[in-house]
Amino acid sequence: MGGAVGEAYTNPLASSGMPPEAVVAREAIQNSVDAHAEGVEKVAVDFVSRALEGSDKERFAAAAGLNSIAARSDRLGFRDPNCIANLGDGNVPLRLLYVSDHNTTGLAGNPSDPASKFYRFLLTLGDGGKEHSEHGTGGSYGYGKSVYSSNSGIQTIFAYSRTTDKSGSPISLLFGCGYYRKHDHFDRTFTGRAWFGHDETPSFVDAQPVVEPLINEEADLLAERLGFEKRSSTDLGTTVLIIDSLLATDGILSGVEDWWWPRLISHKLDVKIVSEDGSELFPRPRKREHLQPFLDAFDIAAGKSPPNNRTAFYKALGKSEGSVGLSVLHQQEDGEFLVGEARADAVALIRSPMMVVAYHRAWNVGSPAMVGAFIASDVIDDVLRAAEPPAHDRWDADARRLQDQSGEKKESVRRVLSGIRRAVKNSQKTASPPPPPRPKRLTLLERTLASFLTPSKMGTRPKPETASAPIHLTYDKEPRAHADGEGLRLAATFAVRMKSEESAEPMRLRLKVTCPVIEDGYVGDTLKVDIIADVDLQPDADDPEWKVFLLPPNGSAKFQCETESYDPLWTVRFVPEVEAVGETEL
Repeated sequence: MGGAVGEAYTNPLASSGMPPEAVVAREAIQNSVDAHAEGVEKVAVDFVSRALEGSDKERFAAAAGLNSIAARSDRLGFRDPNCIANLGDGNVPLRLLYVSDHNTTGLAGNPSDPASKFYRFLLTLGDGGKEHSEHGTGGSYGYGKSVYSSNSGIQTIFAYSRTTDKSGSPISLLFGCGYYRKHDHFDRTFTGRAWFGHDETPSFVDAQPVVEPLINEEADLLAERLGFEKRSSTDLGTTVLIIDSLLATDGILSGVEDWWWPRLISHKLDVKIVSEDGSELFPRPRKREHLQPFLDAFDIAAGKSPPNNRTAFYKALGKSEGSVGLSVLHQQEDGEFLVGEARADAVALIRSPMMVVAYHRAWNVGSPAMVGAFIASDVIDDVLRAAEPPAHDRWDADARRLQDQSGEKKESVRRVLSGIRRAVKNSQKTASPPPPPRPKRLTLLERTLASFLTPSKMGTRPKPETASAPIHLTYDKEPRAHADGEGLRLAATFAVRMKSEESAEPMRLRLKVTCPVIEDGYVGDTLKVDIIADVDLQPDADDPEWKVFLLPPNGSAKFQCETESYDPLWTVRFVPEVEAVGETEL
């Protein structure tokens, strides 16, 4: 049972950049999905949190052998604080997290066989056996196990599994593991890898330690003392107990919803989360506003919702690489997107386990902003799996495991990623209006000067006297299109304010906002624009298209504008105009 030092089992996923609860949700469920029973697509995973105090805590500590850890805890590399410091204080809760799966195979195989699931899950690190022997799995590095011990304050876990032996008869297994720092104790050097089971080490000097798991009735009895729910002979699966858990159940719920929604909405995964107070939580991705745009895109990519090529788009990549669904994002009143800034224009990368590998965006956010979902085909699934690092959080075309004589695997990954980018940008060309006019800051328009040079016709009322306009116009929210049924609307918010050096007198201004349709480079019909202002707008007697208002001294006027719905194939231009007139009374 030699090999890597104990700390190696807790480090591989420690720097993934995600909240630890999200990492646990991703990796724990992926382990269970990979272990699904033959002929069964739907697995169930429970996360049950408990807090033990008083005599319950004392009995658990004795059953788990935690007192034996305390003797050398100062050398084992534990986080501070941890449960060992308060092990004898019944008033300080000992927090436990049980992660159970059902409809899986459990840790099948002879526990002493290095090829068995028991051995590979608990006793090896970096075993890539799944990559070579199993198609369509999520994991392939053998690092997923580290997600359990790395979220224990004392890096200690137990695993209880109901499975079958090589003859197909049901058996129970229980085994404890500690993944600690390499250290010296009583003039001996220890690797930091500790096991809880039956010591079967040979008696000769320097023999490699051999520890076997508890089996059947013995395993069931100790599992009950450790708080595991006893499994029936037909309830195959594995429960991992994280001692001194550092995880919050609400964070686990968010992690499950954020990363496993494709499998949840496809009815191939059930998840239940139980808090310390006994309340039950269930993931509901379709009720999460920040996820709904991605779910819409997924339905398009899966062929469940038809594209309209205006606000919803479908693109097939290559002959057999997969499909992309894209959906135009709705913008909120504050100018933000429900999905958040980091995921605007992002595409959820999905392959056969139906976990979101990443929300991928390797480009600047376009207009209109979109979100998407890419569903990889079975043909390329194994290549994309090989492109993933241990954290399974991206597809890397330069991954070492993609090396082959022809370079075709690397090229396949590059084709997928570039094809996704092309799908987004080409779709935005169809649905996107041009960028807002520049500069954003405007002064008196040239037309004002022309009004001085052009004589008025006889019999017409002269236009109001114009004056130079010491004002600024700035956008609070730049013009941006958002979906409206099968059409688009363009919305913008801007403010007009005086220059700081001007006098503190109110200023009489007039405003016109237009949004013409651009046809073959020429200005066509103008869309109706609704304006909401925080100042009183009155029609200009000489030109009703203009609205007159008073700009308060040392203040500003804000205008929220939105066009009528228009065809997504049209190109439109948002044009605000403001100019001063000489009188100060309305």
